[in-house]
Amino acid sequence: MTVRVLGLFDNRDEGGAGGVRRGPPAHPFPYGAQHLDGDGFELLRVNPARRRLHRRVRDVVEHRTGMAVDRLVRSAREAARADAVLAFLEREGVLASRLRARGAWPVRHTPVVTLSCWWADELVRGDARSREQIRRDAAGMDRLLVLSRNQVEIFADHGIPAERVVPVRFSVDSRWYAPDRTVPRDRDVVALGVDRGRDFDTLVAAARLLPDARFDIVTQRGRLDQRAMPGNVTLHDVVDADAYLRWLRSARVVAVPTHDLAYPTGQSVLLEASATGACVAVTRTAAMDEYYRDGQTAVALPLHDPPGVAGVLADVLGDDARRDAIGASARHAVEESFAYPGMWQQVRDTIRAVTTKR
Repeated sequence: MTVRVLGLFDNRDEGGAGGVRRGPPAHPFPYGAQHLDGDGFELLRVNPARRRLHRRVRDVVEHRTGMAVDRLVRSAREAARADAVLAFLEREGVLASRLRARGAWPVRHTPVVTLSCWWADELVRGDARSREQIRRDAAGMDRLLVLSRNQVEIFADHGIPAERVVPVRFSVDSRWYAPDRTVPRDRDVVALGVDRGRDFDTLVAAARLLPDARFDIVTQRGRLDQRAMPGNVTLHDVVDADAYLRWLRSARVVAVPTHDLAYPTGQSVLLEASATGACVAVTRTAAMDEYYRDGQTAVALPLHDPPGVAGVLADVLGDDARRDAIGASARHAVEESFAYPGMWQQVRDTIRAVTTKR
């Protein structure tokens, strides 16, 4: 019997997230969700809003309500007939969750599974009102998928049962992100990213301590001021998928400096760079620990410690053999544990578990 899953995905399928575009533009779903389709599953897509007036009305309504409503409203009949609703990310799942908690159509009998990215950090750092809102919004979600195991305890501490929170490994397209030996690794340190978790200030401070190394930072315009950068740091605006891949393939070291958030931040660049065989240096945090092995598939950077970061980078920049060995191990780890099919098998297993209880 085929399990029919209605996919409610965020608006990145309407032209990117305003940052570095990662992955082939031809992918029809974010995060490689097309890998859920098949093997007894049918993934139903809700097409994005196309007409200008439709988008304007949607944006006004969703701004005022604080949640995504457009896709679920337009696919209500499909939701009622589906075996499960899969929402990416929290905002897309809130309306379905509220209706499910009230036993309301169209999800009265349809389990709701939502991938949560930010809620754990908001539970840790937010005020009491924000925490209570998250608890209410999660009440009708049959399962919350999270991208790191540390979040299970965080949700449990705030009244969301651990059995409803399922860790899955974030993964990448290991075929697109692949080594290319024809591209020379002739850039010392490359850092890419646009999310709020990036700690570029620490990286720039570390660069000041390594004047003989060249640093290239790819991020959105205005995030950093080139005039304030040391002479060995160059800023670059966001790039398309092909250029992003070239950056990863040309770096001796890909640096992923981050703050310590409750969810993994920077795991996309970590895994995509690793898949190309790059040596990655990533800030050590609890949420990121399960995505690499220090000294084997990446090197760990100390949190908010410019001299410590400079020391780690200097060590790996000065050891070609070590970088090559880490890059090769990293590529193998992605193929074995962090490629799309594995992630979507975990999602498939979760959906089967909630649909068999109906």
